[in-house]
Amino acid sequence: MKILSAILLNFVFLSIISCTSPEKETQSELLVENIEEPSFSDVCLDDCPKEKSVKLNNGARDSEWDDSVFQIKGLGCNSLQYGTGFFIQENVVVTSAHVVAGVNSPEIFHNGNGFSLKFISFDPNSDLAILRSENFMHKPLSLGEAEKEESARVVAYAKEGKKVITEVKIQEKILAVGKDIFGQPGESREALSLEAKIEAGFSGAPVINNDSEVVGVIFSRSRGGSPTAYAVQSSEVEKILEEEPDLSSSSMCIP
Repeated sequence: MKILSAILLNFVFLSIISCTSPEKETQSELLVENIEEPSFSDVCLDDCPKEKSVKLNNGARDSEWDDSVFQIKGLGCNSLQYGTGFFIQENVVVTSAHVVAGVNSPEIFHNGNGFSLKFISFDPNSDLAILRSENFMHKPLSLGEAEKEESARVVAYAKEGKKVITEVKIQEKILAVGKDIFGQPGESREALSLEAKIEAGFSGAPVINNDSEVVGVIFSRSRGGSPTAYAVQSSEVEKILEEEPDLSSSSMCIP
């Protein structure tokens, strides 16, 4: 039986990694303090050295998840917000709650075209949002359970809409406690600590194991350049899918 390590993940010390305009970053300095515009200077385009943990992949056409992961965008709180989302059912999408917080009309993008999404559920504590796509349906991914020291990959979309596949290592399962995305006291959530170098726009991206199962959803990274990222475990996705839908805070802006 695996033991969950309890750590304090206070969002003051973690960087939320969806992208916003500079104005949004100023308003949210407690959450995104010292975050710079996304830089991909450490992301190789073609022949990546083995020591690099990140590689940019413009296609990944042959992968099982190519038709399941897409970029999410929306205008919220006077700024453009964007991140990554993936299909969990053929018309149901999962992303990070902070990616779509305060967004009235979030969209999922494919080949430059945006398709509207409707909120199903929104949880600021686990930082998860469930949305329905009415006019754009794609292959869903299955959920699985992470294993410590397991290798995996994060499939995400960068600022300019390029797909990025990042090889990661699951360090351990953790019990994350701290504030929710609005800076309010939150409840504990099951999370993963990852050895990974990730960039802005990766929030909401699935962590996919070698069985092509989603074992986590990226929501944050460590401050100070440490190659450590954090993901909500897939068990939290299962919980929000089973619970009574709650949209009471979806229109709120992150302070």
